[in-house]
Amino acid sequence: MMPADRQRLGMELLRRSPRRKALLALVVLAGVAELAYAVVNFSAMPPYLRFDLGLGAWVGAIGAAFLLAETVFKSPLGLLSDRFGRKRLLLVGPVISAITAPLTVVVHHPLGLLLLRALDGLGAAALWPTIFAAVADVVEEKDRSTAMSLLNVTYLMAVALGPLLGGVVNDLFGARTASFYMASLLFLIAVMVCVLRVPPQLPHHAEEHTNPDSHPPLLSWREIWKSARMVPDTLLLGFISFFGIGMVMLLVKLYAMEVLGLSESGYGLLLLPPALVFALASVPAGRVGDLWGRERAMRLGVGLSMVGMWFIPFVHSHWVLLVCGCVIGLGYILAIPAWMALVSEIGGKRRGAVMGAVFTAQGVGAMLGAPLGAYLYDKVPIRIGSLELTSHITPFVGTAVALTISFMLTLIFFRDGKRRRTTRG
Repeated sequence: MMPADRQRLGMELLRRSPRRKALLALVVLAGVAELAYAVVNFSAMPPYLRFDLGLGAWVGAIGAAFLLAETVFKSPLGLLSDRFGRKRLLLVGPVISAITAPLTVVVHHPLGLLLLRALDGLGAAALWPTIFAAVADVVEEKDRSTAMSLLNVTYLMAVALGPLLGGVVNDLFGARTASFYMASLLFLIAVMVCVLRVPPQLPHHAEEHTNPDSHPPLLSWREIWKSARMVPDTLLLGFISFFGIGMVMLLVKLYAMEVLGLSESGYGLLLLPPALVFALASVPAGRVGDLWGRERAMRLGVGLSMVGMWFIPFVHSHWVLLVCGCVIGLGYILAIPAWMALVSEIGGKRRGAVMGAVFTAQGVGAMLGAPLGAYLYDKVPIRIGSLELTSHITPFVGTAVALTISFMLTLIFFRDGKRRRTTRG
């Protein structure tokens, strides 16, 4: 190799090294924050409300308060991340949630809990669209599906460890309030990771915002609407699929405890092996979207999730739940990175706003699905002729129907090569 070639190679490695470090910091930040949110949302909150405070009827409403705030603020805060930089917005979420988690232990009134969960939702709205946009800022377009799969890893690790960590901490201290303090500690760790390791400017974001006149106006509803209009098919898919997910997201642990008879720790242990396996498989699965086609990966992933969900309501066994969960998990790690990679390629300097619009559609769906699922879980059995199925499975049937509609939408809207990529805002 000639000296000039070695010099060019060295310069290329130097340029890439900061990107790798920034990506690693973002993944660690997402992992710690996601674990904390999993402890609060999926492990600590539903049993605490139902069994400790006697507020079982409020599980859906309090969960919906989080989703409502998250939904309302995702697009505006995504737009702010375009304007002011990613790091400032990445700090907001963990700081807020580090405060709201321990306050949940001392505030027992339903309205106070609604307010705390709304504040927590505001923090989540600042974090998630921004971190997906930040990952897109760090990596090149050809590698974005793979990079998005790293965020998948953090989610699945949280699904695996959140209920187990929350359950073990609660069992160890003999109180369901212990996991809220654990979550607060995790949020503080996320804050430190962001402060110390995430760079103030990310490569593509800096390149796309070098001209101050090109910045979108602050919190302009016109800009938010223009961003949403770029992805109408994705917004519809996000709404319907997350409406179904919202119907069961707060109920899975209650279902496992009340119908399948699992303890808190037992539920965590049941989820741990498949979630860890899928976490490890997420990066290769994300690479499928880059190599095989993102539209194909989306269709296959949503289809597998649909099939797995249709089995859960009708066979009451924790082993069936485990197997079906594996099928759904495989679908998830195929579909979500490809989906987010498609969205990240749209919008140019509006990338954060576009991501926020998609997350808003997902949040609206989940926000409407959560209280409906909680109501169906206690009140509405399924009757088909002489066959009557307990109300506890009704939300799972609703989720299966929503995923079936979502799969049909992927066949209609996400045909290979049909989508036009917009790289300029």
